[in-house]
Amino acid sequence: MIEDQKTKPHIKNPDHSLSRRRFFLHSGAAIFTTTLLSSCEGLIEDIFPKSDKVDDEEQVPDRDKTLAFFGDSLTIGAGGTAPYGSIVAAALSGRPVLSDGIVGQVASRIAVRQGGTPLTISIEGDKLNGIKPVKITKLSNQFLSTPTNYDEYSRTGSIGGVRCTIRRTASESGENYTITPATVSVLDVPADSEFILDDASRLKTATQILWYGRNNIGKPDAEEQIIAALDSSIAYIAAPARYIVVGVLLAQSDRKGTENFDQVAAINEKLAAKYGKSFVEMTSPTDAELAEISYSPSNDDRTDLENFNFPRGLRADVGSDEIHLNDKGYQIIANRVIKRIKELKY
Repeated sequence: MIEDQKTKPHIKNPDHSLSRRRFFLHSGAAIFTTTLLSSCEGLIEDIFPKSDKVDDEEQVPDRDKTLAFFGDSLTIGAGGTAPYGSIVAAALSGRPVLSDGIVGQVASRIAVRQGGTPLTISIEGDKLNGIKPVKITKLSNQFLSTPTNYDEYSRTGSIGGVRCTIRRTASESGENYTITPATVSVLDVPADSEFILDDASRLKTATQILWYGRNNIGKPDAEEQIIAALDSSIAYIAAPARYIVVGVLLAQSDRKGTENFDQVAAINEKLAAKYGKSFVEMTSPTDAELAEISYSPSNDDRTDLENFNFPRGLRADVGSDEIHLNDKGYQIIANRVIKRIKELKY
């Protein structure tokens, strides 16, 4: 599969260590919730403390109330039992939610799934073949690929007005992309034709929460790639754009004084300056935040906090996974996002 890196984002001149362990839960599949989670009194509220609903005077105006969360495995709650977006939606009135993440993905691939970076493809024979899958010979971005697993991923969309599904399969010998029409079609598909993703189009008017960049850390161009992906994604959102940028999370081993710590700190500083009130910090939890989720830190946790990191007690399993959080950790993230949504009246 050839990936063309020359694809331009929707804006002009836009300014890794992920554990390779496979996750048996939410291992990169996009999780779609089509019901209003605020009415759910089941599992979510059994696990997470129920937050106050939005006051009557803070009700969202008559506009798209959907909350769309885009990112990698952190977005879909790997290490926990539910995506943190579900926690956010359960705390707010009448907010449908979509959480779309694939494990191990860098920012540029997330931006394609979100819609900010256009996707173009070339296919075998330059023509659709009835309702049979056709091999994709060239992609502007391998937007469903991940180095962490061989799972099958797919997304629906259209090309030349024909609805189709793009599917990625993988094995030890490599990966393969195909396109399959929803109905019989022999449409001619010129090289580098644009494929319009359904979710990207549908969610342009949603409030979007963008958590990009963890899998870029450790690479020399991490800052440039993360900011370029975020800028293209934000430019794609329908005006007036309603979005939140979540900061890059430190890994357990990213202690003060390490190269990764310094890189994450520098990137988060740039993101805070660039996105202002739309930015949610990834600083270590405060005592007040820990009290809010009824968590009492251990001595080891205190050591982590002194190193400006998330405490290990809020991580999934520091023995085998230094990146992901557990339910309590994701509750901290969710609470920060909830607060910012209310402040910005999204």
